[in-house]
Amino acid sequence: MVQVQGMKVEVERPWVLGGLSVFPLVSTAVGEHRYVPGPVAFDQGLVKVSELDPPQVPFLAVENLALVDVLLVEGETLVGGNQNRTLNATILLTSASRTVVPVSCVEAGRWGHPRNVARSRSHLPGSIRAAKTANLSSDDGPARWRSNQGLVWEEVDRQAQRHGVRSQTSALEDVQAAIENDLDAQFADLVACDGQVGIACATGARVLGVDIFDRPDALGSYLTALVAGYRLDADEGARPGLGEEVERFLAQVDHAPCAVGPAVGLGEELRFSGSVTGLCLRVDRQLVHLAAFPQPVG
Repeated sequence: MVQVQGMKVEVERPWVLGGLSVFPLVSTAVGEHRYVPGPVAFDQGLVKVSELDPPQVPFLAVENLALVDVLLVEGETLVGGNQNRTLNATILLTSASRTVVPVSCVEAGRWGHPRNVARSRSHLPGSIRAAKTANLSSDDGPARWRSNQGLVWEEVDRQAQRHGVRSQTSALEDVQAAIENDLDAQFADLVACDGQVGIACATGARVLGVDIFDRPDALGSYLTALVAGYRLDADEGARPGLGEEVERFLAQVDHAPCAVGPAVGLGEELRFSGSVTGLCLRVDRQLVHLAAFPQPVG
């Protein structure tokens, strides 16, 4: 049993998908805050995403049409609008509200020809989430978090080259779509186990990242999208990872220095530093979602 920011989790035996090892993280703790996870909210038409007027690359407007709060997760990709974007923060949207959210572009070659915004089937890869999160800056609080946009585009291009995909608009979504059929076959048996609240992903001895939620249904709704994102970072032929390596990384997350401030929506946000980069959204000092990655080199 390992403690991570107030939540005790057990690291279970991994699922092995090619060179990716996915370790289920199980807990008996259940969060008390009531909300609808983002994938469910999008499927039920409870959220509406639009450009600002006039449009701005680093921001989108999200309307929560539900009578309960809605959770959106850092690295969630919103496809459409003037260009595809990804969330810079985990955000708990209050019921019946409109919130301006900070985003990064993951489609460098398009601005305009707007389309309706939908949620991508795949989360952002851990490597891009880590690079983006480690380089966020803001002079006006978390609602204005800005990434190093050039660095994000470089990371998208690196993924395209790594997987041999050419995209007319340099869209990460095209890279993910190109390997989607392969992923669908691998994910056929990917089902959350009892009490599972998170995943830790590794390729060989290298931990790629960790996502932890406050309750199993939230993890279950994000599970396949998160794994699809981490799958892009896996080294083919890598040996299965070891639980001890994951436990060591979780201990680093628990002891990492962090800055605490107000979140974009409800709650407070912890930003990790040192050997770990990432964030934790808390409400009433209880973890709602945590995303953590090894600090990028360079």
